[in-house]
Amino acid sequence: MKSRIAQIASISIVATSLLFGGETLSKEMKLVNYLQAKFSSNPNIRNLAISIADVQPIPNSKEWEGVKIHFSGQFRQGNRFFPFSDKQIFFTDGNNFTENLTSLDGRDWKSLFAPKIEAKHYSPSHLLFGNSDAKHKIVVFSDPLCPYCKSRVPKMLEYVKKYPKTFAVYYYHLPLERIHPASVPLAKLMYIAQARGDKEAVIKAYNTSVNPRESDEKKILEEFNRATGLKYSETDLHSNLANQAIAKDRATAKELEVRGTPTIYLDGKKVGGNFYEKIEKVD
Repeated sequence: MKSRIAQIASISIVATSLLFGGETLSKEMKLVNYLQAKFSSNPNIRNLAISIADVQPIPNSKEWEGVKIHFSGQFRQGNRFFPFSDKQIFFTDGNNFTENLTSLDGRDWKSLFAPKIEAKHYSPSHLLFGNSDAKHKIVVFSDPLCPYCKSRVPKMLEYVKKYPKTFAVYYYHLPLERIHPASVPLAKLMYIAQARGDKEAVIKAYNTSVNPRESDEKKILEEFNRATGLKYSETDLHSNLANQAIAKDRATAKELEVRGTPTIYLDGKKVGGNFYEKIEKVD
């Protein structure tokens, strides 16, 4: 998916030459100056600000480096301008730059900028199963109405909860509202259950028969209670605590650049594909 700045400017850059002079400028500042001039001439962008968010040397090269650029400003949509803020990664050797750089052994150097799981992400409030001092830590971002989540996440949770000294599972609610609007109230109820110690309800909620596009919260509540055996009310559903918790989980997902569900981290490393099978093989 293209970033907002790429969509606005319709850019597709491959090994573009940096035509700015000034040998005393750093590689990244030459890049910033080039981008500032390029995008400032676009009539669909105004009040543009460009800054450097991060710089990473490319391990197998003395010339190339990766630069994460922060763009902000306003973009035109129809007859109105709307604010935007976006980050994009570029690679430069001081004379050329490109959006993508891959080593000959297949490593995508954008991985240098991947956000990392930190100690703060293993918070007690997110601990669903296992002991906090368990040998392995799993972080889960999931949507209970995501088809792949429904088929894999409960199975994984049922497995790891059997080994509390081996696995600690930290669960983050990430309802994908645009695709599954019904997952938002469902995630709120799951959070309330988890906060009250009804942790099994988090697994059971994946067995609900809610239509992902359902908008009737009473139906969602009834189906949650049926699947979990709980007796929650509309007051529980509309808890400010649940609203705040889901918002914080979404903010964490944005911070870690989690863009889909399920997203699973095992000991700080993202586990793709058949994550359940991979976790099963862990000692």
